[in-house]
Amino acid sequence: MRKIVMLFVAALTLVVASCSKNDSIVYENIPATLYVANAGVVQVDDLGANYTLRVVKGGNADYTVKFTLGVDTRPIVSYNIENNLNLVPLPEGCYTLSAEAATLAVEQDMISFDISFNAEQIASLEAGSYALCLAIESDNANINNDKRYLMLCIEK
Repeated sequence: MRKIVMLFVAALTLVVASCSKNDSIVYENIPATLYVANAGVVQVDDLGANYTLRVVKGGNADYTVKFTLGVDTRPIVSYNIENNLNLVPLPEGCYTLSAEAATLAVEQDMISFDISFNAEQIASLEAGSYALCLAIESDNANINNDKRYLMLCIEK
């Protein structure tokens, strides 16, 4: 009988201990993290269409989050090596971004950027495979490295 009582007390102690407050998992303590919702590699089939890059804010930021959107060629180099390809960065003037920086207010969770292509300028390029890789950067928010960029690929 004594063993049963001791087991009951031990089990009760475990239950009480597991229900105690643990600040490390409280939502209010999770810092702002930005990521590209449609991250990854996308094949561009229609140069006349606008493409959209969506940046999402996760976590709990009680402050305005600022970030920039810019061209990053490093993922193109890595992608070429991993896939035995020869993608060339798309030259400036072949695309237009609706903005290169943005601010997400406390209550705002997402913002979109439009990307359009200059079909005439792209037509003047040599035949080949091109890529435009856009990445986000921020000084006051974390960035999810697995979803940092959108790479748009064009076959000419």
